Amino acid sequence: MTRLLRLLRLLAPRYQATSVLQLSPAVLRAWGIDALMVDLDNTLVPWGDGVPPAAVREWIDGLRRSGIRLCIVSNNLSARVQQVASQLGVPAAQGRFKPSAGKLRHALRLLGSPPERTAMVGDQLFTDVLAGNRLGVPTVLTGPLAPHEPRRIRMLRGLERWLLAWLARQGSVPERPRV
Repeated sequence: MTRLLRLLRLLAPRYQATSVLQLSPAVLRAWGIDALMVDLDNTLVPWGDGVPPAAVREWIDGLRRSGIRLCIVSNNLSARVQQVASQLGVPAAQGRFKPSAGKLRHALRLLGSPPERTAMVGDQLFTDVLAGNRLGVPTVLTGPLAPHEPRRIRMLRGLERWLLAWLARQGSVPERPRV
């Protein structure tokens, strides 16, 4: 059971937020974060959309003004990733699929940021949080930006909720800090 618990703890986020929009420069600085690797679908844009909402654009502008760097890290291989990155004026990392840490290593190089001061932010445990924890960077689990998403993701949401509750009972998911 100890080995299984150790493996499952790789799915435990260090921080939680309802939305990326809650991750203000002040909150990130308090957590010791100077740069973000951020998932695309349902974290920065509604699933499958190619245009970031105005609130996300404003959030990124606020981060930029505060000196916090950002890089998109997505499993989506379409040109849409580069299109959104271009619209937001941020780089997008290339590489293997999350939860492989290879794409995150590329993002760290693009950001020029040390792992301990760079967080992986996303809405899924089995890709975003797992990838970040495998690399040893702080992880932030956010809620999905919009309710629309593929069936396979919706099916995983129940398992994620159960697993988070179980990890919390084991003391592996901090109740705080949460924004």
